[in-house]
Amino acid sequence: MGLTRQQTIMVAVLLAGAFLVVLNQTLLTPALPTIMGNLQVSATTVQWLTSGYALVEAVIIPLNAYLIGRFSTRKLFIGGMILFAAGTALCALAPSFIFLLLGRVLQACATGVVMPMVFALILLIFPRENRGVGMGLVGLIISFAPAMGPSVSGLLVDSIGWRALFVLVVCLAVCVVIAAVAALKKFEGFERTTFDVLSVVLIAVGMVCLLYGISISTSSTTIAVPLVLIVVGAAVIALFFRRQLKLDNPILDVSVLKHREFLIITIIILFLEGTLIGGSVLFPLYIQNALLASATVSGLIMLPGALLGAFFGLLSGKLFDKYGVRSIALTGAIVLLAGGISYVLLGDATSLIVACIAYTIVCLGIQALITPLNTWGLNALPNTDLPHGNAIISTIEQIGSSLGTAFVVSLTALSSLYVSADAPAAEQSYVGCHLAFMGMLGLIVIIALIIFIFVCDKKTTTVVTADSVPGIDRPWVVSDIMNSLPDMLPATATIRDAVAIMQKTETSGLPLVDDAQHVVGFLSDGDILKYLARHESSYEEGSGYAIMFETNSFQDRIKNAYELEAMKLATKSVITVDADERAEDAFRVLSEKKIKKAPVVREGILVGTLSRRNIMKALDIMENASQDVSA
Repeated sequence: MGLTRQQTIMVAVLLAGAFLVVLNQTLLTPALPTIMGNLQVSATTVQWLTSGYALVEAVIIPLNAYLIGRFSTRKLFIGGMILFAAGTALCALAPSFIFLLLGRVLQACATGVVMPMVFALILLIFPRENRGVGMGLVGLIISFAPAMGPSVSGLLVDSIGWRALFVLVVCLAVCVVIAAVAALKKFEGFERTTFDVLSVVLIAVGMVCLLYGISISTSSTTIAVPLVLIVVGAAVIALFFRRQLKLDNPILDVSVLKHREFLIITIIILFLEGTLIGGSVLFPLYIQNALLASATVSGLIMLPGALLGAFFGLLSGKLFDKYGVRSIALTGAIVLLAGGISYVLLGDATSLIVACIAYTIVCLGIQALITPLNTWGLNALPNTDLPHGNAIISTIEQIGSSLGTAFVVSLTALSSLYVSADAPAAEQSYVGCHLAFMGMLGLIVIIALIIFIFVCDKKTTTVVTADSVPGIDRPWVVSDIMNSLPDMLPATATIRDAVAIMQKTETSGLPLVDDAQHVVGFLSDGDILKYLARHESSYEEGSGYAIMFETNSFQDRIKNAYELEAMKLATKSVITVDADERAEDAFRVLSEKKIKKAPVVREGILVGTLSRRNIMKALDIMENASQDVSA
């Protein structure tokens, strides 16, 4: 991987911390039924251990840009892991539910700090040419840890008790802290940003009111209280959005929601995350309280869905590149609908194998949708807005987890309307879970309808270009004079590939395109020269964190340049011209921006390039044509 021994140790420590905090997110779900009995709380109360966790994390994540600019990354990671260990210890020793919930809040605060920190530090530690490997390792951790959580949890709960979960985690957290103190070095160079207290207060108050209103909506003696809370929460969140649009440096740049495709996927992901996390909380209640199986069994039943879901998420991303979004999204929606219907058909004597299959189908449907929909929505954003889009998605995922869990679990309280208090506990639990499964099916139907109506591939039209410029009786458009067979590079190409094409074609710049032929960058010979000439380098990755202060010799830069991905040096904010716009407007762009060549697009797809050489050639042909007409 091109790392020194010290750097390898640092990466191992960071990945251990990431694994632990991600594992902790799903570790508790099979233990919830046991905690309910031990601490004498209802399902609508115990769900706060999951929904409250996601809510706090949603509030903390947007603050990372401020935190990473104010404190050193070493202090933040170590401090975050110490806070995580303290919160876990409080959970292990909690004498009552309120202390357990407070411990989970501390854990969530730490997770909201640590996870973005791991992404930033991995990017800093790995050489540019190997950063894909580093991010791949983080992605593997994020996919694998949640799959292990329920199974490990079930075994510990049945063999030792639910407090053993937190004892194990706190011991591992202390080990990570010690290793971080010994191995983690200090990184600097992040830009300071402002901290808007009112924005944090608005989103926190709005989410708590909305979440609490949904939680008590089915158990409150009067409908007025939850209704008021929900209305107040929605109004405060609206004020939060309004404030973000007015701030120069918002904690969440919600203006990216003006892009239609991105707005659609944020709505879908809100429901998808609610269905996924709500189901992961509800299913152990059904398996343990209605089917009377053990926590170990409930954890093992959820394992195939988590593992196969992660695989399908990777597969769906590859299929999206090949077939586009609509066919993949419709297929995923159908699978998800089948899973939702199978949820409703689960009975009070259903075999565990059938229950496992139903849960797995839902997981497959959700994971088959998340990756292609995310990619489709983010592709609609300009490159400069990608960091803001990623921040919005991360926050929406946590909000969806909170609201979905509260909604689904609150429906279990409706069992009191259909089953007498004297009925067996298993019967009461089954009726509540059945009502919640019906609620989940409702969410799934909404997802499917949105996908069916709004998610579609962009239509492209066939480009028709003339072999020569038009006659003098018709205005020029860009497509008349552009190079309709442009030299280009895939976004995954290296500088070696770029240099070879530039030398062969004697061109000074190349557009970089993704698999759908969208322009994602432009690499010029000047970009390569700047890299070779400078002693310090900095640029921004998609996460929005600046990578700074790499120093090496000129000979090393020449050697390393060839192995770099072209996108590392390319201009991300590409100036393009439309194929159907008037030629004089395009000429003005090239003149005012002082550029020699611009990619030509139609509906976002690269269809050619327009250079000053093309313009001069067209002028010459036009002059000759005019002389022929005169003759």
